[in-house]
Amino acid sequence: MLVYFAFILLIIIAISFKKKPVIIAAIGLLAVGVLDTGSFFGGIQAAFRGFLLTAADLLPIILLIGLVVAMTGMLKETKTETILIKPILKIKNAAYLYWLAGVMLLTFSLFLWPTPAVSLLGALILPLIHRSRISPLGLAVGLCIFGEGIALAGDYVIQGAPSLSARSAGVALEQVLRQSLPLVCGSGIIASLIGFRMMMVQQKKNIPAYVVADNRERLDGQKGEEQQKEFDVLSPIKQNHQIQKRKRMILALAAVAFYLLAVIWLIYGRLRGDSAVAVIGGVTLLVLILGTILTDYKTSFNTFGRHIQTGMKFSMEVFAPIVVISGFFLLGTHSGYENVLLHQGAGYLEQLAYKLSGIVVLNKYSCALLVMLTAVLGAMSGSGFAALPLAGGIAAALGQAAGISAVPLAVLGQVTAIWTDAAVIPWGFPAIVSAVTQTEAAQIVRLNVLPWLAALCFSLIWTLFSY
Repeated sequence: MLVYFAFILLIIIAISFKKKPVIIAAIGLLAVGVLDTGSFFGGIQAAFRGFLLTAADLLPIILLIGLVVAMTGMLKETKTETILIKPILKIKNAAYLYWLAGVMLLTFSLFLWPTPAVSLLGALILPLIHRSRISPLGLAVGLCIFGEGIALAGDYVIQGAPSLSARSAGVALEQVLRQSLPLVCGSGIIASLIGFRMMMVQQKKNIPAYVVADNRERLDGQKGEEQQKEFDVLSPIKQNHQIQKRKRMILALAAVAFYLLAVIWLIYGRLRGDSAVAVIGGVTLLVLILGTILTDYKTSFNTFGRHIQTGMKFSMEVFAPIVVISGFFLLGTHSGYENVLLHQGAGYLEQLAYKLSGIVVLNKYSCALLVMLTAVLGAMSGSGFAALPLAGGIAAALGQAAGISAVPLAVLGQVTAIWTDAAVIPWGFPAIVSAVTQTEAAQIVRLNVLPWLAALCFSLIWTLFSY
């Protein structure tokens, strides 16, 4: 256990020094495997099982992000993106775009959950970033805050998170929903305002050259498509690959119609998780095929393969290090401890949480802090949901031992776990957002720290005053 936490400390130090901790996580997984199994060959097998389990969990997202990037590349190459985002491009103020994208993602996430929602919105986000003045990093911060931080912390539509917290803590679902409302609203408002401020600072500090070029062309007036090609350095395309305006319009209308039908299907069919990912992925693939054939059916064999290769290459480059890091933190969870190390019992992070709860003097202050620590440790696996059973169980045990209600503690653990995964775990939700916005997950996390701390501080203070 000590070796495991020593490597966690090294990973945190590496991140703080802006270094990628991939090799540390890989060595840590191998070292813990060897020490735990008592065999070098057993440790090697455990390390590979950790990678394999994590890759299997992330594979639907890797494929979905790859398809979204491939489709976005096709839309840019055919200039169809200009039709799709033309209404939004009329909003020249980056501040409006921040709130618009945030509210859109919040709405989608409430019905679809964050990962399918941000992937669905990615078809709009990527062209929006390429052809507007908004900072990709600033927008990414907002997507983390709205997409998972606010939407999943309450999860009032699907009610997966509160149901899990309620069952783990042994309390009624209605109590969790009612108690979480002020925490979710208050923390969300504070975090989104801080995120907006950080986006505006980032806006002034760093506007990519291609964005400036695109906007100079757009703001100087309509000067024809020949000038647009000159400025649009992100979408180089040969003249013989241009499609007629009518085909672009057909493709744009078809894309919008397919995605609207997908949203209706997801809502009325109550599809969640992998089922929702499959729907979005299938629709994205359909649009990609249609666009490739409409562009030039004679070259569609080669063009389609090129788009797929580009999208999957980008997705694999983003998620390859995440597989390694998440595989290491998988050892801290119950499922990882059993499936990777082949032992029965709680994972290393869970063991630490239970030990801490047994040596600290219990009152409402220490109980709240222990639940928050437990939630943060659990969320380090890259899944806020994975921390909810642990946080709920700790809340119930501490509440009973201290003679206080477990409901506020369970809600605090729920909000803390979701916000942690949403904001400050580079291999968690920020990794998905980074893939959609084509930014670095580590950079997003550094900007997310302040909104995350503010959200957690508000939640802690509100919980303490609720007793």
